[in-house]
Amino acid sequence: MEKCINLRLCRVALVLLFLVPAISNLQANPSQNKTISGVVTSATDSEPLIGVSVQVRETATGGITDIDGRYSVSAQQGQTLVFSYIGYQSQEIKVGTSSVINVVLKEDTEMLDEVVVVGYGVQKKKLVTGATVQVKGDEIAKMNTTNPLQAMQGQTPGVSIASTSGQPGADMKVSIRGLGTVGNSAPLYLIDGVGGDISTLNPADIESIDVLKDAASAAIYGSAGANGVVLITTKQGREGKAQISFDAYYGIQNVARKANMLNAKEYMAIMDEQALNSGLSAYDWSQYQSIYDANGNVYDTDWVDTMFKDNATTESYTLGVTGGSATSTYALSLGYMSQEGIVGGSDVSNYSRYNFRVNSEHKLFKDILKVGEQVSFVYKMNNGISVGNQYNNTLRGAFGTSPIAPVYSDNNLYDSPYNDTSTSDWNKGDGNPYGLMMTDSNNENKTATFSGNVYAELQPVKNLKIKSVFGVVYGSSEYRSFKPLYKFSQYIYNEERTTVSQNTNRMIRCTSDTRSDYSHPHTGQPQFRVLRFINIMYVFEFLIINPERKFLDTAFAIRIKVQSFFITDP
Repeated sequence: MEKCINLRLCRVALVLLFLVPAISNLQANPSQNKTISGVVTSATDSEPLIGVSVQVRETATGGITDIDGRYSVSAQQGQTLVFSYIGYQSQEIKVGTSSVINVVLKEDTEMLDEVVVVGYGVQKKKLVTGATVQVKGDEIAKMNTTNPLQAMQGQTPGVSIASTSGQPGADMKVSIRGLGTVGNSAPLYLIDGVGGDISTLNPADIESIDVLKDAASAAIYGSAGANGVVLITTKQGREGKAQISFDAYYGIQNVARKANMLNAKEYMAIMDEQALNSGLSAYDWSQYQSIYDANGNVYDTDWVDTMFKDNATTESYTLGVTGGSATSTYALSLGYMSQEGIVGGSDVSNYSRYNFRVNSEHKLFKDILKVGEQVSFVYKMNNGISVGNQYNNTLRGAFGTSPIAPVYSDNNLYDSPYNDTSTSDWNKGDGNPYGLMMTDSNNENKTATFSGNVYAELQPVKNLKIKSVFGVVYGSSEYRSFKPLYKFSQYIYNEERTTVSQNTNRMIRCTSDTRSDYSHPHTGQPQFRVLRFINIMYVFEFLIINPERKFLDTAFAIRIKVQSFFITDP
C-alpha cells in the first residue's frame, strides 16, 4: 500500500516536472496574440457607441464596434489600442494581462464648439445640419501653391477641382456635387462677405474656407448660389503686442518625364527603312545640304527638350503685421509671388502677383457698437503660350518636326535668328516650333482689383445684433498682343501685315447687406434673422483691333438685384 502511494506521488511529480516549464514559458512569453474585447460607451449618457474605430497602433490592424458598442481585436500584451470616434476625444489604452477592456469616450467639446461660416452668419459646428466642409488657412498656406484652390484639391469631399491648363496662373474649374448646368457651373465666391476672385488671394491671408454644398446651406443667395457657395474668411487682428511674420519660399520646376524622341541617326535609319519597305532605295543623305552644319555634321535637335525650360522658378514672399488692444485690432499683409512657365520660360509664359490687405475692427461704447473694414488691392501680370487643344497648341509641332532641322540659322527673311525650312532641300514644310513660340507669343495681360467693405454692428439690447455691410469691388484689366511678320516653312508664315490688338475692361460692383439676429437668452441659439441684400453692378468694356479701326465694339450695362429674407430658427 505504501509502495502504491509512493508510486502515485512519483507520477504526479513527474507530470508537474513537465508542466511547470511549459506554464512558466507561457507566462514569460507575452508576445503571443490574444483576443481583447469590451464595450465602448459615451461618457455623456452611458449609451453604447456604434462604429468606434479600434486600432492596434503597432500593427495598424483592428476593427469597429457593433450595434451594442462591442468590439473584438487581436493584440499582444504591451501593445496600445487606439479608440477614436467623430466628435469624441481619442483614447489610448495599453494591453495588460486582462482580456476585457471597457472604454468610456468623452465628447470633444472644443471641436463641436468651433464655428462654421454659413450663408447668413456663423454657427457652431454641432448645430449645422447642412452639407458644409471647412478647410483651415494653415492647411492651405503650407501647400505653397499660387492659387488657394490648388491647395484645396483632395481636402474637400464632394468638390471637384481641376486645372484648366498647366500654364502659370491658369484658372481652376470647380464643380460642387457634380455639374448642375450646361452653362457656367462655377460656384459663388464671397471674400469677407463681398464677391471676388479667389485666385487673386494670397494663401497666407486666408483664415478659413467654408464650402456650402447643398441647397439648404446656400439658399440665402438664391440663384447665384445654385452651383454652391465658397466663403473665404481672411485673417483678422488679435489683441496684444504687434507681431511681425514673414513667410517665404523659393522653388524650381522641371518636367517629371519627357517624351523620348528619335535622334538624327535613328531618324535617318527609320526614313531609310520606310523607303526600302515601299520598294524604293535608301536615301543618299550626302545630297541634302540643309541638314549639315558649317563643320559638316548632321544637325541633331531634340525639339521637345528645346521647348521646355530647365529649373523654371517659383517664389513667394509675404510680410504680415497683426496686433491691437482691447478695443481695436488690426491685420496688415503685403505679398509678392511669381511663377515661371516651364514651356518657353518667362519670356513667353510667366505669372506674377502683388497683394496688399488690411483688416481692422474697433469697439465703441462698451462693445455696443463695432465698426471695421477689410480692404485689399491686387495687381497681377501674366503672359502665356497657345494652349488650344490636342491638335492645335504650342507643343504640337515639336512632336512632328524632324531632328535634322536646326533651331537657329541666318536664312530667315525677317531678321529672325530662327531657322526657316521653306528653302530646305529636305523638307520645306518642317517648320520651327521653338522659333514660332518665341516669335508669335507676344501678349501681356494686366489686372488690377480693389476690394473693400466697411461694416457696423450694433447691439442695442442683449442677444440682439444688427449688422450692416457695404462693399465695393473695382476691377480693371487690359490685354495686348502683337503679331509680327515671320516665316518658318511653306505652311507656317505671316507675311501680309503685323497685327496689334488691345482689350480693356472696367467693372464696378456695389453690395449692401443688412442683417438682424436675435439669439435665445439661455441657450444662445439663433431664434430669427432678417436679411436684405442689394447688389448693383456697372460694366464698361471696349475692344480695339488695329489702331486705324479704333473702337470696334463697346458695351455698357447696369444690373440691380434686391433680396429680402426672414428666417426663423426653431
